[in-house]
Amino acid sequence: MSRFTIRSINVPTPMATQDPFLFAVYHKDQYPAGDDKMQAPRRGNGSDFDTSKPYRMYHGDRIPGFPQHPHRGFETITCTIEGTIDHTDSLGCGGRYGNGDLQWMTAGKGIVHGEMFPLVSKASEGNLNRFFQLWINLPSKSKMVSPNQLMHWSERVTRFTTLDTKTRATVWAGNLHGHKALDPIKDSWANNPVNDVNIWFLQLQVGAKFVLPKSAQGSHRSLYLVEGNGITLDESTKVPASSMVEFKNASETDVTVENTGGKDAEILILQGKPIGEPVVQHGPFVMNTREEIMQAFTDYRTTQFGGWPWPEDAMVFPREKGRFLSLKGEPEELPPTTVAAFDQVTVPAKQAIPILLGFEAEDMAKAFSAQARKQVVTTQAIKTLKLKLQFDSPLHVSRCIVTLDLLYRNFGLPFLETIHLL
Repeated sequence: MSRFTIRSINVPTPMATQDPFLFAVYHKDQYPAGDDKMQAPRRGNGSDFDTSKPYRMYHGDRIPGFPQHPHRGFETITCTIEGTIDHTDSLGCGGRYGNGDLQWMTAGKGIVHGEMFPLVSKASEGNLNRFFQLWINLPSKSKMVSPNQLMHWSERVTRFTTLDTKTRATVWAGNLHGHKALDPIKDSWANNPVNDVNIWFLQLQVGAKFVLPKSAQGSHRSLYLVEGNGITLDESTKVPASSMVEFKNASETDVTVENTGGKDAEILILQGKPIGEPVVQHGPFVMNTREEIMQAFTDYRTTQFGGWPWPEDAMVFPREKGRFLSLKGEPEELPPTTVAAFDQVTVPAKQAIPILLGFEAEDMAKAFSAQARKQVVTTQAIKTLKLKLQFDSPLHVSRCIVTLDLLYRNFGLPFLETIHLL
């Protein structure tokens, strides 16, 4: 009997999951350049999920995304790869995140939130948006906890590269070969290590091999090949492009994944011990009984889970606003940074900027500090940007290229002619 069950998936539609996970979707949208209001050139129809198009508006009108909608009884985990997401909710919290950040939100007894994808960049390359959204169930004892959220900034997310440099691994939850993820949100099923919840993202070059360690006894494991032409498991099981794999018994032995598809591959792996309780779901509510679902609708009609404190159902923040998290009653949280000094450099903005740094281009762009953003006066009259670059780890001497489109993506400053590095 085969140790693996293979099924096809159709990106970006929802993919099958195993307990404790309820839902998994890989969003991949090649949005065009945004206009002055960060809008797309076409209007959405209110339910645009057409997989044949290069991008979807989802429930958005001119800005793609998901305007305010309720949840109860589970958690959302939004794992970003590229792009920008604006979050607002009924607690009065808001934030902008993306390009490697992870948002962990407990809906608990009820929350209304919006997730919009403003087209921040005006550059001709457009606005590529790639992320996973996962739903993980809450046990009955935790379904009515107070809603809460947690941001894991990209600069702190656990990542590592194999010795042969052919595989890059991101550990969004759990532990992989001794590389431990940041702590989950407090009420999560994942917060107890006994539950063996792991969320891994693997990027494998052609020919790369990577060993998946065996799971804890009784854990479920699913693998999703979302990019690439195919992989091979343990030298014998061929997995074609756009497939998911359910492991029959992930605790038996390690499994070797090899990229044999002739194209770089990207894989999501979800693992965890099942909660093992009844699941009754109706749209955005996930409870244990039908009566609890009916009560959820009643409560939402009566209380709106606190109401919507924002002026728009599809709320977005100004283009020049950088990444941030604002929790009601607390100081605004910004991505972590520390100072590194550089010799002064002035270069034309339309050219690539070579700098001696130990960062890849994407990581470099993400590391621009909140302090630098504050220095920018957002007016069309500004022609020169003066920045002090900041980073969260020691620098090693190697070469890094920061291209103008990455600056556009992170700062939304297409009017710049010169970038002045201090």
